[in-house]
Amino acid sequence: MIRKMWLVVWVLLAVAVTAVSAQDALRLSLSRDFGAGFGADIQGRFSMHVEGPEDLVRVLFFIDDTQVAEQTAPPFRYQFSTGNFPPGTHVLRAVGYTADGRELTSNTITPIFITSSDANRRVVTTIVPIIALVIGVGLFSWWVASRGQKASGLPAINGPFGGAICPKCHKPFARHWWGFNVVIGKLDRCPHCHKWSVVQRTHPDLLQAAYEAMLQAEKSAADAPTPTPEDKEKTLRKQLDDSRFDN
Repeated sequence: MIRKMWLVVWVLLAVAVTAVSAQDALRLSLSRDFGAGFGADIQGRFSMHVEGPEDLVRVLFFIDDTQVAEQTAPPFRYQFSTGNFPPGTHVLRAVGYTADGRELTSNTITPIFITSSDANRRVVTTIVPIIALVIGVGLFSWWVASRGQKASGLPAINGPFGGAICPKCHKPFARHWWGFNVVIGKLDRCPHCHKWSVVQRTHPDLLQAAYEAMLQAEKSAADAPTPTPEDKEKTLRKQLDDSRFDN
C-alpha cells in the first residue's frame, strides 16, 4: 500500500515538473516566406519564430555561433535570406530572457542552405517529372477510353482538350490537339459534317445528352423503311409540283 502511494506521488511530481518545464520552454520554429524547400534543403527568405512563457521580454537569435538579431517585444520573429550565408548546414537557435531574469534556451534547427541555381535544378529534377507524369497519366487514360470507344464503333466525344458540339450538325466530338486556339474557343473541324467552326469546351453532361440524341437519331434513321423506286418517283413528282406557280 505504501509503495503504491509513493508511486502515485512520483507520478504527480513528474507531471508537475513536466508542466513547469513546458511553461518555461522556448520553442523555435522555421517558416518559409518566399523560396524553396526540399526537406532540410532550403533557399530564399525564411523566418525564425520563438514562442515562450508570458513573461518573455527578450530573445536573441543565432545562426551558428553568430547572433543575428535581438527582439524585445512580441512577436519574436527574425527574417533572413539564405543567400546572405554560405551554402551548407547551419544551426539555428535562440536564447530568451524572462522578466525575472531567467535564461531560456530553445531547441535547435539544422537546415541546409543551398544556392538559387541548386534550387532551380532541384525544381527541374523534382517537379517537372511529376508534371510530366500527371500529363502522361491523363493522356494514357484518354487513349484507353478513346480506344475502347473506337473498338465499340462509337465516336470519341471528349478528350484531353475537352469536347464540343458542332454548331452545324449539332453532334458532339472530342476537340483535336491540332485545332487553332482563338480568343473565344478553338477553331476545329467536325469529324461528322467535316465543317470548320469555332467551338468551346462543353460540359460532359451536355456532351452526353448530345451523344444520346445523336444515337437516337441514327437508330430512328436505321429503323425507317427504305424508300422504294416508286416512293422516290412520287417524292420527285411532288417536289416538281410544289415548285410550280400559277400566273
